[in-house]
Amino acid sequence: MPTTKKKSSIVNLVLILITLLAIGAAAYLWFQNSLQNTVKEPEEPEVTSPVFITLKPFTISLPASEENIDINKTLYIGVVLRVANENQKTVLLDYLPEVRNNVLLVTSKQYVNTLKQEVGKIDLQEQIKNTLSRQYNAKNFVEIDEVLFTDFIIR
Repeated sequence: MPTTKKKSSIVNLVLILITLLAIGAAAYLWFQNSLQNTVKEPEEPEVTSPVFITLKPFTISLPASEENIDINKTLYIGVVLRVANENQKTVLLDYLPEVRNNVLLVTSKQYVNTLKQEVGKIDLQEQIKNTLSRQYNAKNFVEIDEVLFTDFIIR
């Protein structure tokens, strides 16, 4: 009998080792699978469509230069504003008379000699952008991302 007891204890030991190895392998595979599920690939940033507001073209009388005030020039300008989202577009459309007024006031202060140069046009874009980027009501601040000229004719 001592030999069969020894055989059964060895068989039990082998079965216990096989069971422990199987449990260990299952635990390893489960942890590997859960790590792959938790490590997500970096998400690509959301690509949003630009939001544009096209203003009706403006026709503005401009002085020729600071020295030459007797020559009057006319500026025909088309402006498109780019904003961050539809909410800001809605606010600007609600306040469209103010927006157009502010563009007219800023543009009418320009001189022809300055506007003929690229630097003058870029400066005018920045002035319009800074003038229109403001708090329009208690809830909404509008930030103009870019001012684009679609028409620009000096006569």
